[in-house]
Amino acid sequence: MPFQISNQSFVEDRHSNAISTSELTDLRASLTDQGGPASSPLRSSHFSSGASSPKQSWSRGHVRKTDLLMITSQLSIMCQSGIDLAEALRAVSVECRHPKLKKILELIYQDVQDGIPASSAIRTHAAVFGEAYIASISAAEASGTVTEVLPRLAEMLQNEIRLRSSLKSVLAYPVVLIGVAFVVLNVLVFFVMPQFGKVFASLDRPAPPLTALLLDISQLLRSHVIAIAFGAVGAIIGLMQLARTEAARRYWDGFVLNSRLLRGATRSLLSGRSFRLMGTMLQSGVPLLEAVRMCRQSINNLYFRELFDSLERNVVNGEGLAPAVASAEFVPSGAAQMISTAERTGKLGMVMELIGEFYEDEGERLIRQLVKLLEPAIIVVMGVFVAGVVLSVILPLLDVSTISR
Repeated sequence: MPFQISNQSFVEDRHSNAISTSELTDLRASLTDQGGPASSPLRSSHFSSGASSPKQSWSRGHVRKTDLLMITSQLSIMCQSGIDLAEALRAVSVECRHPKLKKILELIYQDVQDGIPASSAIRTHAAVFGEAYIASISAAEASGTVTEVLPRLAEMLQNEIRLRSSLKSVLAYPVVLIGVAFVVLNVLVFFVMPQFGKVFASLDRPAPPLTALLLDISQLLRSHVIAIAFGAVGAIIGLMQLARTEAARRYWDGFVLNSRLLRGATRSLLSGRSFRLMGTMLQSGVPLLEAVRMCRQSINNLYFRELFDSLERNVVNGEGLAPAVASAEFVPSGAAQMISTAERTGKLGMVMELIGEFYEDEGERLIRQLVKLLEPAIIVVMGVFVAGVVLSVILPLLDVSTISR
């Protein structure tokens, strides 16, 4: 075997760069025969120099929130049934059909079997589970409330999935309308207008000014389609690079929070998500300071990040959360008063979770109202444009045919 086995140390053969699964099995069997520990502190996936770490190999794979919700719900049910967390991880990994998530669960199970806390094992795959999930599991392990925390995590994931699905379904119809308008525009420019241009040329009569303008625009676009395409691609790349700058991000984040059309929905949605996440972590036993930091990491809006910076300073200085929330103009009114009351009564976690759920529902309702207003506006604009093009071309043809008679 490529190892010299003793109860105190394990020396890897210099000619071997990785530990295979079969070697690990033989190693553990030999340890058991010698009276050593059943689990080796060497793990094939963590200490092999030839193979990449689990974080490098598997955390890059796309694991959907629905997959994470499924395994969290299964772990919750098993733990509530009295099954040990390690055994529940093994059972879930066996039944998991997502190949990358299955491998991640197997690695976590191996780590837990080797005596590593579940939160530390999950932290290796933070890109999949998220910092809030890991912090909740860590707090649950410290307080012995894993059975109570897992259902809260499952509910948090379920609410996030529901919110995303609702927003996608609400925005799907306007996106389809815009797509149809783009297709109609391209058909008119590249197929319809050239045919009408030939008709006017054959009549040997000048086209009306509006019709001539449309024909010239169509001809210009068709003649320089490659240059226009490259220009559009370059503009998109430039905008993407610009969007990564802090100045552009700050402008956009301020626009979505302060625009008269969008601010009601965006303020409620962002506030609701932040407060609900913090409430879930506090209910799971995560310390307040760590919960504030995790919420700051989970949100992209710069103005909300600055708000959580203020909340962190207040917590460090022993002050409450309510003053910082009240000073933020983009937080819905009434939230600060409820948070202040919750701090006085010692039920901050529960109240924050309730506030978050309320504002998420409110934001979703406002989004639906906004889309209901946008849908007829898009239809009217598209109809006016198409009607204008058709009338500018058809009416001159009708006039020509009338005169010819």
